[in-house]
Amino acid sequence: MLPNAMEWGAIAGGAVLALLSGLTARYVAASSRIERSWTAAVEPKLSAIGEVDDLTIVPLVERLSPTSQLRGEPGVSYLLRAGGTTLLFDTALNRRNDTRSALVQNAELLAADLRSLDGVVISHLHPDHVGGSRSVRRRTFAFAGEPLERKGLPAYVPAPMSHDKAEVVLTTAPRIIATGIAVLPPLPRMMFWLGRVAEQALVVNVRGFGLVLVSGCGHPGIERMLAVSERVLDLPIRAVYGGLHLPVHALRTPLLLQSTLGNPNPPWRPIGERDVASAIAEITARGPALVALSSHDSTPWTYGAFAQAFGDRYRTLQVGDELRVSSAGATWGTRHYTT
Repeated sequence: MLPNAMEWGAIAGGAVLALLSGLTARYVAASSRIERSWTAAVEPKLSAIGEVDDLTIVPLVERLSPTSQLRGEPGVSYLLRAGGTTLLFDTALNRRNDTRSALVQNAELLAADLRSLDGVVISHLHPDHVGGSRSVRRRTFAFAGEPLERKGLPAYVPAPMSHDKAEVVLTTAPRIIATGIAVLPPLPRMMFWLGRVAEQALVVNVRGFGLVLVSGCGHPGIERMLAVSERVLDLPIRAVYGGLHLPVHALRTPLLLQSTLGNPNPPWRPIGERDVASAIAEITARGPALVALSSHDSTPWTYGAFAQAFGDRYRTLQVGDELRVSSAGATWGTRHYTT
């Protein structure tokens, strides 16, 4: 005899409970291992990182865009020019998976030549940072559906990855990649639904200003990223730029998925206001001259909390914003785009 509706409900409920129990056990065990082991990746400290006279950062991809001609999407890609080095930090989501990805289209409109980069830095192996789910499955990164990356392009990655043309360099410890520019060691974090992720941040030392920290999602936690940066470099952090994954009060916003699947905590502990308060407190303690928050993984509530905390030192990032940093300070402009 087949089970009746009530019996089917009990079977389904038992299966869900078993799944949650298994995931919880995995989460607790892996989190414990990570907490015991992550500090080993911090050594050795870096010395003589050097300095750059100026730094420019332009978001080629962000969720928010000031115009329909520049495509917004829930991914991240930043173009950095630091001294004589040009880098691409992350390669966005590329939802359409074609040659006219948001990254390619926006780069052309903003006069950013993706074929003349000195390197690529991948923060972590999630779809919105490596060019989509197909790239994640292949453990690679992509600018678009068709290969555009030049042969031999250095690519600094935080986990084992491959690429048909680029020269992949696995980050296992703090590493200077150009004068005044370094990647921090990949910091592990256990995600309840998505499993373990290792994420690296980028730092640029601007002469007369200090360190600018660039983050993809901030999954390891900004408090840990800031502490590791200071421990590795022994230099003041003057600016925090990029994603911190704080989709607070995500209901009725496009970030409901980020607030659930992207939650590093168990489902019964959602990302909330106290997480934002903690992040703000950690950043405030450093006396930053600038805080710029990615719009791809935080909600309007979070923007408001950061704006209230940092006033005119704060910016919510959108495509085409241009940050310039030098010894004179940090200034914002809008990158001119072609039509």
